[in-house]
Amino acid sequence: MLDLHLAYRHTDQLQVLLEAWDSHAAAEGPIVHHRWTNLAMWPAARNATVAGSTGIEGNPLTLAQVDEVLSGGRVNARAADIREVMNYNAALDLGNRAALRPDFEWSQELIRRLNAAILDGLEDDERGEYRRQPVIVGGIFSPPEHERLPGLMSDLVTWLRAEDGLHPLIRAGLTHLNVVSIHPWLNGNGRAARITGSLMLMRCGIGSPELLNVESEIRWDRERYFEVLQETHGPTYQPHEHSATPWLEYFAEICVTRADIRNRVTAAIPGDIGLLTMELSGPGETSRWAGILLAARIAPVRTTPLAAALGLSPGRVRAMLQAMSEAGWLDPIGERRGRRFAPSARLLALPLRTPELMARFRGEPQLTGPPVA
Repeated sequence: MLDLHLAYRHTDQLQVLLEAWDSHAAAEGPIVHHRWTNLAMWPAARNATVAGSTGIEGNPLTLAQVDEVLSGGRVNARAADIREVMNYNAALDLGNRAALRPDFEWSQELIRRLNAAILDGLEDDERGEYRRQPVIVGGIFSPPEHERLPGLMSDLVTWLRAEDGLHPLIRAGLTHLNVVSIHPWLNGNGRAARITGSLMLMRCGIGSPELLNVESEIRWDRERYFEVLQETHGPTYQPHEHSATPWLEYFAEICVTRADIRNRVTAAIPGDIGLLTMELSGPGETSRWAGILLAARIAPVRTTPLAAALGLSPGRVRAMLQAMSEAGWLDPIGERRGRRFAPSARLLALPLRTPELMARFRGEPQLTGPPVA
């Protein structure tokens, strides 16, 4: 028998949540894969995922600062805090690339590499090696003894490789729970657990877990996240004495909430693109600007990352942004080398729905109520 957190009760509440997830997944239309969605939504969602997950662990960088760091800008912050953000982004890239490989296989080495990327150059960077000493997590949880870690991680990989027919949310939730409960490393366990859970979602057919961004939802109420984990695994690592049900209900609830907001965003994008296209009727203006302007309403854009997203040369994109600025759609901020382009008053005046929904999706503090209909 595998010594893991795998036992749970299929409660009525869990069933309702799984059915709601299936309904949201079925409602996900082809617009999710449209280039405007990828341009306007994905970079902002990725940045929010990074800000959320690092923020859960206490990183003080705001979402705006994370946007700046990940677009190549500079912020006034501790080097270690900036490094944490960049590392987590790199670890997400590592997980995403691995998930898409045709020869993908779960392994301890892959999970070690994720932790190594998260802690690269930081305190407690052990290059993915498992801890070699006992720890007490938060002063209340005793994870398994360090001598047991190789065997437990072997058990975990055995389960990860199994085809057991479980619902994707159950598999992703149990993946997250087991990594964080085994607590294989001195540091980076929570971040590795969240990336590994997202990797499982990708392996179960969810193309971009960043477009769920469960990390922002968790960050809004870190206390509940830690309380549910503690309730689920108890004071010591004894998985056969504790049901995973509380955690799975919590995790499924978050995923369903995020899927609802995501679907609202993706449903709003075509209308906003249409409105922008109609407004782009001045001399030299083109409908090709619409997606860029929508992206700028969500977060300021920079030449280099935008060029990479569009598959165009930086010079061509720089000329496009300058033309949009001269036409009164964007306001350039900063010196030429570090310049970013924010929405102008003209662009802000348009009644677009996507920016407000994305503010809710990204967890921006100015929008605390429920998402608009």
